[in-house]
Parts: sequence; C-alpha cells; structure tokens
Amino acid sequence: MTRAPAVAGQFYPSDKKELTKIIDEFLSKTKKQNLNGKIIGLISPHAGYVFSGQTAAWSYKQIEGEKVDTVILIGSSHNYPVKGAALWTGGNFSTPLGEVEIDEQFTKELLLSKIFQSNNNVHTPEHSLEVQLPFLQKILKNFQIVAILINEEQSYKNAAGIIAKTISTSKKSVLLVASTDMTHYPTKKNAELVDKDILKTIERFNPSDLIQADGKWLSKGITELHCTLCGLPAVLTVMETSKILGADKSAIINYSNSAGSPYGDEGRVVGYGAVAFVKTSPKSEVRSPKLEEKEFALVKESQKELLTIARNSIDVYLTTGKIPKFTTTNPELLNNGAVFVTLEKNHNLRGCIGTTEARMPIYEAVTQLAIAAAVEDHRFPPVTKNELKDIKIEISVLSPLKKISSSDEIVEGKHGVVVRKGFRSGLFLPQVWEHPELSKKVAFLSELCRQKAGLEPDAWKKGGADLYTFTVFAFEEEQK
Repeated sequence: MTRAPAVAGQFYPSDKKELTKIIDEFLSKTKKQNLNGKIIGLISPHAGYVFSGQTAAWSYKQIEGEKVDTVILIGSSHNYPVKGAALWTGGNFSTPLGEVEIDEQFTKELLLSKIFQSNNNVHTPEHSLEVQLPFLQKILKNFQIVAILINEEQSYKNAAGIIAKTISTSKKSVLLVASTDMTHYPTKKNAELVDKDILKTIERFNPSDLIQADGKWLSKGITELHCTLCGLPAVLTVMETSKILGADKSAIINYSNSAGSPYGDEGRVVGYGAVAFVKTSPKSEVRSPKLEEKEFALVKESQKELLTIARNSIDVYLTTGKIPKFTTTNPELLNNGAVFVTLEKNHNLRGCIGTTEARMPIYEAVTQLAIAAAVEDHRFPPVTKNELKDIKIEISVLSPLKKISSSDEIVEGKHGVVVRKGFRSGLFLPQVWEHPELSKKVAFLSELCRQKAGLEPDAWKKGGADLYTFTVFAFEEEQK
C-alpha cells in the first residue's frame, strides 16, 4: 500500500519538473545560517507553496548537506479528531518527486506505547505532513520518515518522552520536524503583532511559556484570531523532545505571512515561521525522558461523570444549602482517591480546594471538594448561584506522594510539590508551572513556601523542610 498524494496540484505542483523548479527557486533565495551546533528539530509551515513555500525553504536550507537517516514528521490533523498520537503504518508516501519510505522499525517501537496508535484513515487526506516531503526530497538523500499527527496539548510531554527514548536507543541520525502555520485569520497588523510575540516565546525555548502565550492571545478577543499555532501540540512535542535530546537553543530563521503573497489578503492573514532547535555543545547531556506511562488515568466516561457530579453538587448546595448524595456503579470511581477541584471564571482562578490523602471514594471526594472550592476558599467570596454558569470546573486526581531527598528530583512542568515543616505545609499542583512567573524551579518552590505554607521563601533549600512530589491526572469541562 502506498499513500498517494492528497494535495498535489492544490498545495504544490503535481508536475515533477514544475515542482522541482519552484523548490529550487525558493532554496536559491535562502542561505544556511551559522547556528553553532547540531540541529535537533525544525518548525516549518504547511500552507500552499505560493503562500508559505519560501519560509519552508528557509527551514530546510539549514539541514542541507547533513546526513539524516530518519525524519520524524509531527503535525496536526485538519480533517479528523485524534486521541493521543496517530501513526501512519501503511506503505510509502508518494509525491511527484518519488516515494519516501516509512521507518517501520521506529514506528513499531512507538506503537508499544499506549499513547501511539495506528490510524491510517486520519493520514490519508491530511496535508500538513505531505507538503514537507518535496523539500526533504530535494535536501536529503536516502532518508525514511515517521508520520505522526497529534491534536491534544496534554499529550505532548508523554509523546515527547517516548519519542526521545526511542531516538536515544537507536543508532540512527534523526531529525524532528513540527509542521505548523501561525495566526489564522486576523488582519495583517494583528497577525504580525501576535506572531512576533509567539516567535519570541518560542525563542525562549520553554513549552510551558508557549502554552501560556497562546492562551493569553486567544483570550484578548482579537477579531478573527482563530489560533496562534494551528499545530501547537506538534510544536510543543518537538520542542520538548529536542530539549530532552540536549538542544539548548531556539533560533528564529524566517517569518512571513500570506499578505506578502500575490494571492494574499491583508484583511485575512495566516502567519508562517521557520525555527531551528539546536544543540550548541557536544557535551550537552541528554536528559533521561520522564515517561508517564504508568500514571493514574480515568477513562472518558469517568471524567464526564465526575464533572457532572461536581457541577450538580455545587448547584444543589447553592440552591438548598445541603450536600447532595450521589451513587455510582462505575468501579473506577469507587476507588479511594486524593482529589483537587479547581474553579475558573473568565480564565481566572475562582476557587481551589483539595486533599493529598485518599480517604474516600473519588466520586464522594469530588462532591465535597467541589462545594468547598465554591464556598470555603478563603481567598475568594463564595460563588453565587447566578455566576455558576460562568464557572469552568477542573478536577485533578493525585498520585501517591513521594518523599524526595533533593529539589533536583523535581521535574519542572510535570511534578506537583508538597512542602512540610513542623505543623506547616503547602501544595502546588503541576498546573502552577504554567504561570509565567512560576515556571522556574526556584520561583516555584519559593512561592510555595511563602504563599501556601507560610514559611520563609528559601525554607525549601535551608534544610529542615520535607519535600514530596506527585503527578496528577487532570481534566476539565469544555470551554463554553
């Protein structure tokens, strides 16, 4: 089975000579930058070549002359939803320039993980990976590909850890490519404003910062701003994987937008960026990927049931002043669990209460803690009946606490942390890392000691304070 081109003749020429000519012209207008290191990953756009081909050429020019055995292409699915990460497991990919082989061994190894699934149907009509191939065919020789589509931001860390581990145990030279366009579809002025900030954030090379920046811009109400990066989960995955593999620099190579094309419209613009993730020192250590394969999780049906219980519990309590009683036959929810319930209103915290000890069945804990978050969080006035419709509920189920001997064991962005000293204690959920001012370990732990435990900010490093880590399985209501 060979995957036939889905968008040849639409996104790029279907004639081999014409396609060769246009790519050669794009490449002739670029030059290889002095990046002072080895490129681990790239970002390249995936629009029609008349719009984004020149910027894509800037990306691929940077690997000209390099030996690459396998290119891991990661993009978003524009046609179908994707749970986890979808792998192409059919035959070769075909373009007007010839066929590109799939790295079957690498693909099979990824499929050993539950987050990766074989799903050829979502790949068949998809353009985001296909449009990268002619550039790769012109730049590289004798390479294979792994084709991955990922649509969920929450999947990126687990996927990155597994990809990095598989790369580290192989003897192949591997390149990562994130396929994404940038802003859709504001005016040229607004597109350039948002894209400039997003590229600066990417340059800081912190996935959590990028998630924060994306949320910030999407909450500003900019007319017709549908997204900042349509392939955000792919970009996060490539960023995180590159960091695990020792990349320590993010270099912006080129930027353009559709307004610069003869076919462009300044009133409705899409942005395009070319970025390289670079390992500048051969001595940079490869981080051991922190996989989350065995961490606690709940199936979708259980998540929906708990979110319904949480909302109904608050609603009944605000109406009657009484705590309702629920029953369930769902075996997952009958297990004891440590739970936090977080309330948000207009993207701002409105209440958060939880426990670090699994003392009761999860469904009962959610009932009590949802009500407590609504009316007992001393930082906020009680939630009113009228504002409940504007509240979004998130539930976090905690893993058992693990006492650690050093803060070095804390993984930024992954671990929640508890600090205890004497009768004082405090807890930060892993979601707190997403706050831009608390995304670094020193700031995170100092604020945890000060704000949540009432300790000196440096109590965590002075000795005498115990540190515990945990992970969470978090899920939330869909945005209304």
